Amino acid sequence: MLNPLTLPPLPLQMEGLFSLPGILTTLLIVAVVILVARIVLRIAWKIVVVAAVVAAILWVLGLLGPVGGLLGL
Repeated sequence: MLNPLTLPPLPLQMEGLFSLPGILTTLLIVAVVILVARIVLRIAWKIVVVAAVVAAILWVLGLLGPVGGLLGL
């Protein structure tokens, strides 16, 4: 069981975050996360567009029905 008397106070635990190196490190990590997210979202957006085009083509072929059989599909 945790005893509140043995735990260090919260300001002592977060002391490193309020120093200049801590702030710069935090901002650098946030910048890296944003850049990685932009790359992943750019790839994901292309996948969504391709999937929408494929779904539209399959929908049109489904509407054609027997004509698709005549085309050898």
